[in-house]
Amino acid sequence: MSEKNKKKRQEQDLVTKRILAIFLVTVVLLWGMSSLYDMMTYGSTFMQGQLVNNSVMAVSGLAAVISLVMYFTAKKRGTLRTDRVINSGFVALCLLVVCACSFILAMDYYNGMHILYIFLPVIAVLFLVYHVYERQFFTFCVVEAMAIAAAYCCYVNAWEKTPALVLSFLLCLVPMALSVLSGEKLRALSEKVLGKQYDKRYTLLVYGVTILALAAAALLRGKVALILCLALGAYMLASAVYYTVKAM
Repeated sequence: MSEKNKKKRQEQDLVTKRILAIFLVTVVLLWGMSSLYDMMTYGSTFMQGQLVNNSVMAVSGLAAVISLVMYFTAKKRGTLRTDRVINSGFVALCLLVVCACSFILAMDYYNGMHILYIFLPVIAVLFLVYHVYERQFFTFCVVEAMAIAAAYCCYVNAWEKTPALVLSFLLCLVPMALSVLSGEKLRALSEKVLGKQYDKRYTLLVYGVTILALAAAALLRGKVALILCLALGAYMLASAVYYTVKAM
């Protein structure tokens, strides 16, 4: 085996191990948050559960900030161990997810666990997409996942619909802006978000249609919002098939 093929094989093995690690973390987090949720749903342990959840949120948030500082410092100095499965960047991601899970339970402990049963697997799948597919598709998946969540919130008329819609609109505007604006720094950022080869017209079209779909879901709600939610999901699955075939 040549040195080039050996290096490529090592990189693929590293990616595989990281994907397996994030799915393992997802399973552990689902179990841990489920146990915490059980504490918060019983009257005798409700206060204790809230205290534990708030403590987890505070500690994981602080630890995530420290890990991010370590990650960017090591990256700047060139000492980041990219050959390891678990480094400061991976730890920071896991801690941010833990903090987000605790925040969701704190904001809506009644429905929070139902949200986490979707949120955590989505994070794991997005991690896989980030390492396996083109950067353009990863960005698309992040935006569409948020848009689908926002459309569903409009369907069930959940209180989260307003922040979800605002975040979705902002996420749609980012790739649209990067595809039309020029500049050396913006070009470097657009490559990180959209990749080196992306279709500007397609980018503007797909995110523009997403914004229109979100606006319709917000205004019409009900079954229309559900239909739009399913349509966005169907298009994302179709895009996954396209990018999978393209990568072969």
